[in-house]
Amino acid sequence: MSTPTSPQPRTDRTVVAVAWAVAAVVVALATAFIAWLALGERGAEQAATPSPSAGAQSTPEEDGAEGGADEGEGGTQGGAQEDGGSAPDGSTPTDEGSAAEPPADPGAAEQTPPPEVAQMMLDLQRRDPQDPMAVGEVDAPVVMIEYADYRCPYCAQFHLEIRPELLPLVDDGTLRIEFRDFVIFDETSQLAAVAGRAAAEQDRLEEFQSAVFALSTDGHGEYGREDLVDIAEEVGVADLEQFEADLTDSELTAAVEADSAEARAIGVSSTPTFLINTQVLQGAYPADRMLEIIEEQRQDATEQS
Repeated sequence: MSTPTSPQPRTDRTVVAVAWAVAAVVVALATAFIAWLALGERGAEQAATPSPSAGAQSTPEEDGAEGGADEGEGGTQGGAQEDGGSAPDGSTPTDEGSAAEPPADPGAAEQTPPPEVAQMMLDLQRRDPQDPMAVGEVDAPVVMIEYADYRCPYCAQFHLEIRPELLPLVDDGTLRIEFRDFVIFDETSQLAAVAGRAAAEQDRLEEFQSAVFALSTDGHGEYGREDLVDIAEEVGVADLEQFEADLTDSELTAAVEADSAEARAIGVSSTPTFLINTQVLQGAYPADRMLEIIEEQRQDATEQS
């Protein structure tokens, strides 16, 4: 697994992140992507509704997806309740969170993006060798962009149960994973996102993410600044004084906000959402399904190269 070396100044990374967020708001392409996602969601709703003529059809859950958390709805697992706060777009989470239905199996024909949308998805790949939030070779044939919130239980499920099964493909150069913060809950999620970047500054991102996500396996994790500092110490962050200072660093905060802005600009509304080259997955799909898609995308990339 490759790790960043000789990091660039934070200001450079922030500028790059903001530039990508702005680049994502290319009106025609963003609109096309949003429309395409909407078609997939409508298809999922139809697939989840039994047809009188065709008989009952399998729901997305029966196809293997575990759902996701919706922005503004305080999406939860097992009916856990969101205890206040507002989504970053100003909406207020509902009293009882609801799990978002993932779209129909992305292998379906209707999930094949139009050429201009496919190109936009590929253009969102940063492939920056200095990106502290990414793992894998910059020239890997497949890039998986992951939009996640640290308090999302489905994101926690992915990181703790599914992601480890994908890491061998990172190690052999097939897959690159680019993590993008998508803050959909409240200030706790925002603080965790900045803290993740502070841990990444000291090369402890993966360990820190695993520890924080572990707090959200049965609902939305509850923690504060001191808890995150304790976690940083537990996972081996060497300079805790610097870590604490970074929790209020304006550049790290701007990078988190830029990633969230990028997600909203292209129409992402739930976590986790994955862009695997030109394929979209919303929700925590089983590792074997994700491995199938990665292999399909690798073959496509090889044929087109």
